[in-house]
Parts: sequence; structure tokens; C-alpha cells
Amino acid sequence: MIEVFRQAALDRSHGASEIEETLIRGLLTLRPQWQGKALRDGANLLAELNPAMANLRSLAERAGGGQLGELAAWLESRLRLLEELPARLTANAWPRLKAAQRVVTLSRSASVAVVLEGAWKRGWPGSVVVLDGTATGHGQDQARRLAAAGEALSQPDASASHWLDGPGTVVLVGADAVGSLRFVNAMGTRTLLELARASGVDRALIADTGKDVAENAVDELLVTSPRHREGADREWMVFEAVPVELVTVRVSEVVRKAGREVC
Repeated sequence: MIEVFRQAALDRSHGASEIEETLIRGLLTLRPQWQGKALRDGANLLAELNPAMANLRSLAERAGGGQLGELAAWLESRLRLLEELPARLTANAWPRLKAAQRVVTLSRSASVAVVLEGAWKRGWPGSVVVLDGTATGHGQDQARRLAAAGEALSQPDASASHWLDGPGTVVLVGADAVGSLRFVNAMGTRTLLELARASGVDRALIADTGKDVAENAVDELLVTSPRHREGADREWMVFEAVPVELVTVRVSEVVRKAGREVC
């Protein structure tokens, strides 16, 4: 069981929702072998090695809580939501995308990717520019993934202003955690959103409510997050806190019907 947690904790190739779904499936498969100590050890490992993702942080807290029956019910419910998440996010983002000609994004957000892939399936004719981000931003990886579904290319961060120029552009960003005033995402997110705001470009945050955290947890997440190191005297933060006010709208899995929110 500890290996299932370890794989999730060390996964740097997938987005938060994808890692969470794989972890939940693995845990449910191993349910007959559940033991309190093994779950606590796995939860501690997950919290230690992958502290920045709010949804994994929440899962770790529940797994370490010792209530096995409640944990199983919660994991099953969460898995059902994660299975529906791509369709829900795509549907809720579609009103912002359907008239857009170009999307500019950065880093490697699975939520942003599924929204764009879903838009192309709906017949969206637009193109996507993925800024490279820092050395750990994985912008080129995201561009390669998206290029399998539509027109997408990676570009250096310094070219952001060029791609934001002109009508019909929308900026989409993801998040690893969302507080009431700030959200956590890859370095470079704030600069992109500030440039987009100055250019009058629509800006959407794509993040399901499983990434919600208390505002005072944002600083803790940043402190415990990994840093990129290129030597003893050269390192920088992988994540940053970004004011929520910089985005025009947040798109989550919540569906609004007749003034009500339906999860």
C-alpha cells in the first residue's frame, strides 16, 4: 500500500486531478488490505513529498484519520466526481471559449488540458499557445499533449505580450490550491495574468472545488513546496501565490441552475 502513496507523491508527469484519481483507484483496489498504520504512513509520505497540491493534501488528511469506513465512502464519492470532472469543466468553460480565437496558458494543468481537448471535440476552431514557464513549468510537455488534439505550440515566456495582442484571446490557468484571496500555481502565472489584464484579455481560472483551502494555508503550501535547484547557490520557487482578483472568472465543476449551485 505504501508504494501506491509513494508513486502519487513522486509523480511529476501528471496534473493534480490525474494523480489523485490514480491514487484513489489504487487505494480502493487494495481496500481488503487496509490497516490504520499503513494508511497513516502513506498519508505522511504523501504530505511530505507532494505538499503543494491541495486535493492530495485533503486526501492525506482523510487517509491518516483512522476512520476506514468513512474513508472508503469518501474515496468512492470523490472518484465518481473525478470521472465526471472533464465533462463538467468543459461544459462550464465553454461559454468563455466558444467565441475565442486563441487561448494562452502556461505550465501543465490537467484541468486546463481537458477543457481545451473538450472544446476541440465540440468543434472549437481556435489555437493554443503554451508559455514554457520556468525550467519546471512543463509548458513544452503541455503543448505536446494538446497538439495531439488540436493546434497548439509552445513559446518562450518573453513572447507573452505578442500572443496577448489582438481580439479573441482568452487566458486559462490552473491551480494546485485555491484560497479565498490567493491561489497557488506555477511561477510566471501572476506575470501572465497582469499582462493579460493590462491588455483587456479575459482570464479564467480552471480549478475544481477539491483544490479549495483556507486562505492561511496558502503560505504554508508555498513554504513546504519544492524548489528548483541548479546548484548550491542557484534555486528558485516552483510555485507562487497569485491574487484571485487577477482572474475574470473561476471555472469549477459546480453547475449553476436557477440560482442554485449543483455539485
